[in-house]
Amino acid sequence: MQLLIADDEPLARDLLRRYVEKCNDIVIAAECATGDEFASALRSVHADIALLDIRMPGEDVFEVLHQASGIVTLPFIVFATAFDNYAARAFELNAVDYLVKPFTFDRFVQAIRRVRDRRASGTPQDELAAVIRDLGRRPDRFLVPQRDRMVPIAIEDITWIQAEGDYSRIHCGTKSYVISRTLKDLELRLDPNRFIRIHRSAIVSTSHIREVHPQGSSRFRVVLSSGTTLIVSRTRSQALRRWML
Repeated sequence: MQLLIADDEPLARDLLRRYVEKCNDIVIAAECATGDEFASALRSVHADIALLDIRMPGEDVFEVLHQASGIVTLPFIVFATAFDNYAARAFELNAVDYLVKPFTFDRFVQAIRRVRDRRASGTPQDELAAVIRDLGRRPDRFLVPQRDRMVPIAIEDITWIQAEGDYSRIHCGTKSYVISRTLKDLELRLDPNRFIRIHRSAIVSTSHIREVHPQGSSRFRVVLSSGTTLIVSRTRSQALRRWML
């Protein structure tokens, strides 16, 4: 099967190449980094599967698919994105699967199996509906870039996460990793019973809080298992109080 990849993150495309190399019957027909490149590839490249990120520079991916649907035969669509809030739109487009980053090789293989099933006999819509229902599950790990590869880090190893503009820095003890997701995006994906937003630029793991010290009448200072000390903002102090009860 011919695979068309559309993702603006080079490391994400590298990871997909490695996944494809492990599959005997899949080859990459083309790679795109923008919505405009994807629109062009749909018209010029034969592909059986399109594995798509959703938020890319250029033309909106959903609009590209709608416009192309009456002109060319669309490949089977598998979305691969860090954002699970587009799942309903994916369902409307009859997508075969919806992968929420970071996903494992096994999850990639499962998506390819669904494509094969759809090609053979037509995969029922309720299977994708089940995928969408599963999106509410909390991740147990993140894939983060490290030099020229992606490495998994366990959620339980994260001590705190720091905002860096449109990126976030994940701290695991004395090590840290930059990931191309905002703090708000990560906050929505993390279990609120295990992580607390203590500041507009910081989330901490409750299992790694070792000490809490009052800092005036309405603020706190927390000491983490790594020895890191962070100040809790006034607006976030109430969330910490609820956790301490």
